[in-house]
Amino acid sequence: MKKIFAFEVFDIIPCPEGIIFSQKQLYNGTSYKVSFFMYNNQTGKTVPVTKDVYLAYKFGENFETIAESIGDYVSCEATIFKNGSVGIVYPSGETGLFDKRGRNIWTGDLLYRDCPISSIVADGTQFWTAIPLQNSIISYSVVHKKFNMRIGSENSPTFSEPVFVSIYGNDIFVCNAGSNKIRTVSLGNYIANDYKQFSEPVYKYIRSAGKEYVVLTSGVYEL
Repeated sequence: MKKIFAFEVFDIIPCPEGIIFSQKQLYNGTSYKVSFFMYNNQTGKTVPVTKDVYLAYKFGENFETIAESIGDYVSCEATIFKNGSVGIVYPSGETGLFDKRGRNIWTGDLLYRDCPISSIVADGTQFWTAIPLQNSIISYSVVHKKFNMRIGSENSPTFSEPVFVSIYGNDIFVCNAGSNKIRTVSLGNYIANDYKQFSEPVYKYIRSAGKEYVVLTSGVYEL
């Protein structure tokens, strides 16, 4: 593994050159500001980017409308559906759905057994999310506005504090902060398997520009 950043990042999203991330920095000694950077995996260099560049990759072409609507555009996870609509989730479980023009069509707190969801990734007309306190991942139907399928359970060893989900090919990749593992779940038969093991909690896994990236407690790494 190659360590790219040794500091905590707020957010990390894919872009054609590599990844874009947000960082909280001390400003004037008393307050903080958020800055945005791009890491180019071909040159190995990190350069500043504008807020609009970050927002465009996170929310799509109608990023201005969505960002204005939600206010806090850094703390949420986001996913873009094939039809151009966008879903967002905050750590509290607050969830928002926006149409392809960026207009909010639904907002609410998504809880499963009183536990908030974490992360969001589009899968057709549904999305997958994690329930850290239930050791589960679960699908949610946008059309029917209800949970569809759960994998794992509070006492099952399948997942251990899952905090982030992503989909590549025909697999869901699940980051487990409790077991320091990334596990995969096949969308064909829903069988879970180990993918990567780390020596510390793993919080995010994304693929971008032909590379794999993880966020661990100690920083951001290129695999």
